[in-house]
Amino acid sequence: MGNKIALLMSRKILILSQAYLETTTDAVCQWLDYYQVPFLRLNGEDLFQWESLDAIPQNEDIAAVWYRRKVFQFPSKYSLKKEHTPTNYTLKRFLIDEFNGLHSLLFHTIDRQKWLNDPVIEDNLNKLHVLMLAKEYGLQIPFTEVVTRKTSVVALLEQHPELIVKPLGECIMVEDENDTKFKMLTVVVNASNLHRMPDQFFPSMVQEKVEKKYEVRAFYLDGAFYSMAIFSQNNQKTKDDFRNYDQERPNRTVPYQLPADVEGKLRKVMQELHFGTGSIDLMVDRHGAYYFLEVNPAGQFGMVSFPCNYYLEKKMAQVLSKAYLYEKEIHQ
Repeated sequence: MGNKIALLMSRKILILSQAYLETTTDAVCQWLDYYQVPFLRLNGEDLFQWESLDAIPQNEDIAAVWYRRKVFQFPSKYSLKKEHTPTNYTLKRFLIDEFNGLHSLLFHTIDRQKWLNDPVIEDNLNKLHVLMLAKEYGLQIPFTEVVTRKTSVVALLEQHPELIVKPLGECIMVEDENDTKFKMLTVVVNASNLHRMPDQFFPSMVQEKVEKKYEVRAFYLDGAFYSMAIFSQNNQKTKDDFRNYDQERPNRTVPYQLPADVEGKLRKVMQELHFGTGSIDLMVDRHGAYYFLEVNPAGQFGMVSFPCNYYLEKKMAQVLSKAYLYEKEIHQ
């Protein structure tokens, strides 16, 4: 009996995050403290302090898992010499793969049903697959193609006045030899800049450019949607990609209610992906049609929570608390 009570007392919420620049995780942890729910915050940086595999959280000790972030940066002592740039890149890629090999062991140690999002799907999310899934469930998506030749782009421009180029994977920050950082953003392709394109290039995703009225960022949590309209179309910096933030003239953002049928279709997509949470980007064109763009399972929701007074950090803590209490009840 004593061992059973000790096991119940040891169950806790596991939060996977990073040590720096993660105020969202900080706020959720504060709410869990308020609700007196035990939790373990495991930052990716903590893995560099492990002395054995005994440090891995065990399945029987965990009630639920929120996979927020992986790691902010490796400790500086593992940085590589800049003068060997080609070797530097290869070794850095190797170290990232080594880290991922250890971090992903958690996906197989803790029962999959305890995770808010299926971690294997989240870590291997494919944008093209998600777009096809959205279309399958009745959501409208921009015309999408993958091309490798300039002639293919020329042919597409005969059907669509303008195209946009987006990465098939995730956007990254690019650094030059002076440590200057450059954002990877959506780029518009049309007849005026087509001459800058080589005849053949790496497989690239292109989509029709939708003339938007505004954008919508919807945060999905436990079956509910918390949406925000972003009026980015009237700003030259943000009209093609609102992530190209204008700090001097920020876009106007307001709470927004998606139509019930759109929410229903989005909910089916999230259920198919086994995601209990995530950020969804949509666009509304000048005729009022909704276009699904993408899902980011670890998307920043502070940008929706604060302007719209949704208190999503509190709601996330409540969802985790519910999972903790459920596990506690079924094991009594």
